[in-house]
Amino acid sequence: MSKKKILGDFQTPIQLARNVISRLFAGGHPWERILEPTCGQGNFIRACIETASVREIIGLEIQESYVGKSRKIRSEAVKISIYQQDIFDINLAESLQWNSVSPLLVVGNPPWITNAKLGRLSGENFPKKSNFQRLSGLDAITGKSNFDIAEAIWLKLLHEYANDPVTIALLCKTSVARKVAQYVLDRKIPVNSMSLYRIEAQRWFNVAVDAGLLKLELNQGEISYDVAEYDNLLDANHTKTFGFYDGNIVADLESYRQVADLEGTSQLVWRQGVKHDAAKVMELTHRDGILRNGYGDLVDIETDYLYPFLKSSDVQSINSGFVPRKYVIATQKKVGQQTVHLRDNAPKLWRYLNLHADQMDSRKSSIYKNAPRFSMFGIGKYSFQPYKVVVSGFYLPARFVLVSEYQGKPVLIDDTCYSLSFDEEWMAYLICALLNHPKVSQFLSSVIFSDSKRPITKGVLERIKLNAVYEQANIDQLTNRVTDSFGKSVNFDRIGVDKQLQLFESGE
Repeated sequence: MSKKKILGDFQTPIQLARNVISRLFAGGHPWERILEPTCGQGNFIRACIETASVREIIGLEIQESYVGKSRKIRSEAVKISIYQQDIFDINLAESLQWNSVSPLLVVGNPPWITNAKLGRLSGENFPKKSNFQRLSGLDAITGKSNFDIAEAIWLKLLHEYANDPVTIALLCKTSVARKVAQYVLDRKIPVNSMSLYRIEAQRWFNVAVDAGLLKLELNQGEISYDVAEYDNLLDANHTKTFGFYDGNIVADLESYRQVADLEGTSQLVWRQGVKHDAAKVMELTHRDGILRNGYGDLVDIETDYLYPFLKSSDVQSINSGFVPRKYVIATQKKVGQQTVHLRDNAPKLWRYLNLHADQMDSRKSSIYKNAPRFSMFGIGKYSFQPYKVVVSGFYLPARFVLVSEYQGKPVLIDDTCYSLSFDEEWMAYLICALLNHPKVSQFLSSVIFSDSKRPITKGVLERIKLNAVYEQANIDQLTNRVTDSFGKSVNFDRIGVDKQLQLFESGE
C-alpha cells in the first residue's frame, strides 16, 4: 500500500493554495504568524510568503520526503521553520516557539481519510484511540465513532487554542465542517465567526466529495455559532447560513425560521426497513411465474415467506400502477425469533437457505453475531401491517408515498427506506397527505444537508410534529391533495382525525 494512500495524502495545488490565502487576507487580517500543521510539500507556505504581512511560518509534516521539499522554500522576508513531526505527539499551543505573539493564522489541508480506513490500511498517522466524542457503545458499533483525521486535527486545534486569539482555516469535507460546528457549540468554545467556502474537490483533487474551506475565529469578539456558507472562494456574499436553532443543526436558518413551529417530536414511530446483507440470496425476481435469485438461479420455495419488496429507487418512481420488481424472503416475524422452525414448516426454504449458508453465515455486520441463523433485522409487527407511508433515505426532495398490500400481501421495504405503518387505510392517507404538505417540504429542505450520504434519516423524520402540520391545513385541502396524488378520495372525519392526533400526541 502506498504511503500516499495510507496517509490520506491530497497535496494542495499551488493555485488552490493561493486562492485560499487570497480569500483569507481579503478580509483585512494582516497575519504575521502562520502555522501549517500538515504542510506536505509546502504549497500553502509558498502562497503565504507571497503575502506582504507574513513574517514567520512554522510547518509540521510527518513524511520525510515532504519535509525535505518544504525546507527548500526560501524567503528573505519570512522566517520559515519546518519540523518533521507527528501533530498528535505535541501540544501546538505550548510546544511551538515563535518570535512574536502577534495574531496567528492556522491554515492548511489535513488528511481527508477516516480513522477506520486508516486502520485498515495499517497507517500510523492518527490519534491514540479515545472516546473523544463521548459516544455510547451502540453508537460506536453502528459507525458513529468513525471520523476523519481532519476532524481529529480540528478538535485538537480547537482544544489547544481555546483561550488564544487564533484564526483556523482548513480545507475539509463539508461533513467534517458540520461536525466541527456542532463540537464548538456543544463545548461552548468562544468562536466569533464561522464561514464555509465551497471548493470543487473533483477539479482540484479528483475526488467526488463535497468539500470547502472552513474558517473559524476564536476569542476575537462576540460569540456566534452561525456558519455563513459561500458557493466558492471568490464570492463576496454568502448564499445562506447554516447553524443551530434550539440546539438542532439547520441547513438554512432563514428558511427554517418560517416553519420552525413544525419542529418537535413525531407522534408516530418511524421504522427503517429490513436489513439482511445478502441481496443475492434474499432478494428474488418473479417473472412469468419463475423465481430467480441474484445469481440467476431458479428458486423453488414456499411463497408464504415471500413478500413484495421496495428499494429506494422503487419508492422514488412508484405510481398507481405499481408492480414490484423484487420479492424478499422473510425468515422471521420479529427480531430475535428462532428460525429453526423453518426446517419443518418450510422445508424447501430451509434447504435453499442452507444451500447458501456460506453467504448467510459470513455476513460481516456484528448485529448477526449470536443471533439465530439466517436472521434479519428491522423486522417486526409493523413490517406486516397492510398500509405504509414510505420515503427513501437517499433522494431529495423527499417524496412520501402510500403503499398498500399487493395481491393480498404486505409490502416490505429495504433498510435505505423509512416507513410509518397502519391498519386503517384512511389514517395512512391522512398522514401521507400531511407529510406531502408544502410546509413539510420546506421544513425538510431547511434542515437537511443535500450533500449528506443519506440526507433523510430516522432522526430527521422524527423531528416533524404532525399535529402542527395538521393545525395549519384543512380537511378539504388534505382531501384534494390525496385525490391528486393517489387518484382516490378518502373521507376524513375531522372529529376522528383530531381525536387520533391527540392520542398520538399523548403517546397512547
